[in-house]
Amino acid sequence: MNINPSIFKAYDIRGIYPDEITPEAAYRIGRAFAQYIWITVLNKERDPIIAVNADARASSPELKQELIRGLVDEKCRIIDCGLATTPLHYFAINHLEADGGVMVTASHNPAQYNGFKLSRRDAEPIGEGSGMEEIRNTVLRGIFPVPDTRGSVQEENLLTKYIDFLCSMVDISQIKKMRVVFDVGNGMVGLLLPQLLERLNLETDILFGDVDMTFPNHEANPLKEETLDVLKRAVTETKADLGVAFDGDGDRVRFVTPSGFAIPGDIMTAVFAIEYLKKYPGEKIVYTVNSSRATKEAIEEAEGVAVESRIGHALIKSLMRKENVLFGGEVSGHFYWREFFFAESALYSLLFILRILSATSKTLDELVVPLLRYTSSGEVNVSVVDKDKALDAVAAQYRDAKETKYIDGISIAYEDFWFNVRPSNTEPLLRITMEAKEKGVLDARLREVMELVTKKNAYGG
Repeated sequence: MNINPSIFKAYDIRGIYPDEITPEAAYRIGRAFAQYIWITVLNKERDPIIAVNADARASSPELKQELIRGLVDEKCRIIDCGLATTPLHYFAINHLEADGGVMVTASHNPAQYNGFKLSRRDAEPIGEGSGMEEIRNTVLRGIFPVPDTRGSVQEENLLTKYIDFLCSMVDISQIKKMRVVFDVGNGMVGLLLPQLLERLNLETDILFGDVDMTFPNHEANPLKEETLDVLKRAVTETKADLGVAFDGDGDRVRFVTPSGFAIPGDIMTAVFAIEYLKKYPGEKIVYTVNSSRATKEAIEEAEGVAVESRIGHALIKSLMRKENVLFGGEVSGHFYWREFFFAESALYSLLFILRILSATSKTLDELVVPLLRYTSSGEVNVSVVDKDKALDAVAAQYRDAKETKYIDGISIAYEDFWFNVRPSNTEPLLRITMEAKEKGVLDARLREVMELVTKKNAYGG
């Protein structure tokens, strides 16, 4: 049976079920992943211990069953930790001292999608350039020996231990009483949030808290402004101190201020960094190429070392491990914590902002406003036929720029405006993010760049 190679992405495996993500693919992924861990992590010394979790999508039970069957056929000892958020899964890998882990999830994607997030020991992600190609090739070949002996499966429930762990990292006794509105989006955080709230002295309203990954109310993707409408309205109507929106698998979070402003992830990165650096001055903080210039400025003003990164969780985590980075954040709402295995946890990010608000007399609006220094385009997607030619055209047009960098796509900086253009990993798109000191400059320059990349001589059309 042929497996669709397009399901293998830069950071995970993902596609529509059952047309692209099939039970046969799940079985082969189990076998290929086990072989990869056995060779690269264990050096063939013993059979792997693998932690497995899943989200609550309708397709997850079948895919997890076939994944585990593949792992068992490779003599793995499986610890099935049941339903979970992706951060709980990262905790499981570390708590159980497993050699690797597989999370069955399609993250924030709509209900018809599913997939797999793969990790090595210590929840170190497997992605492009760090094992994904090898696993993909093994899956596509589909040549596996008939197993002579099989592994084993045991079950473990780590939900309470995970909540204990989160609360051990933040002094929750110092979190003051405040009103918080949560939009769970019917995602996996609904499995954990009630137990965490039992330990906090908060007045809360919970929107769409039942776990229902058909997503009957709205897509669980807080990066999309339209998914936040109900939350913003609830925050302002109830005069809440904070609004919180989670994505489907609980590794991303977005915060809403009392005035109803949804804080972009890069600005929130600056808020976290400023607070963190009070305790750890001089430490490194990661931000991404599409972040506001204000993020880098805030890190440096707080006596931190600002480290620019490509976009994507596997790339950021690799950089953070290599340079022992304290904290990092993305526009998308992923926040990475060294003390949480260099990984994301939306609930830990929640506890951290609650602790910040409890220690200050300022509102969240007052913390954020000084960081809104520039006018931004947000991310603008432009369809092109030839992404490389379009990037070449940008480099040629702006060759007199004050600064040009090629960390992820191309970043161009002038005195009054700056922008990044990077190619999509999976689609014929360029993603443009621009910022400027004045809105008129932003509008004119963004129009200029968009016209440039869509010209025939820029994309070969």
